[in-house]
Amino acid sequence: MKKIILCFGLVSFLLMASCDKKVEKTVETTETTTVVQDTVVKEVPVEEKEGTSVKINSDGVDVNSKEVEVEIKK
Repeated sequence: MKKIILCFGLVSFLLMASCDKKVEKTVETTETTTVVQDTVVKEVPVEEKEGTSVKINSDGVDVNSKEVEVEIKK
């Protein structure tokens, strides 16, 4: 009778020990870096090149040229 109680107690102890939840806590660290850049905007003046310019509107065609002679016909 004593052996049965001892065996039952041993099996119960092993069952309780195997069901114990072991949780490992892990800590994750995340490093963040912020990059700040200054943007410099440089405005370039627009220079008109000397040459031929053609303008078309409702009044007709206007051609300005120093190098080329243009003849306009209707």
